[in-house]
Amino acid sequence: MASLRRWRQIGQGQFHKWEDPGDELEGRWHGPHDGRYGPLGTVETAGGLVTFPLHAALLERLRRVREGAEVLIRYTGKQTSKAGRVFKAFEVFVAGDDAMLQVPFSPLEVPTDGEGSDDHP
Repeated sequence: MASLRRWRQIGQGQFHKWEDPGDELEGRWHGPHDGRYGPLGTVETAGGLVTFPLHAALLERLRRVREGAEVLIRYTGKQTSKAGRVFKAFEVFVAGDDAMLQVPFSPLEVPTDGEGSDDHP
């Protein structure tokens, strides 16, 4: 028989919502994890652990950051994409040269010189 109690994990720090442009979190990146309503990230700040929603733009930037690296995450406000969609934009800074993972580029990120490939006329 399943328990009808709703369990909540305690001791995992506070939750941070990205609401005001200029909001920042600074500390040691603990990586992403699944939350009840989508992906979450955790940073260990001077005040303890802080968990926050990983919006698509933020998740894309943080996937390249090594767990344990010092990060500064800044919410810059809502922006509109070229497709007309509104999204939350972020800046992510890392401390040190070894904070970044070697992530292969996707085909959309590979720099081109404006020329087509040799096998296409």
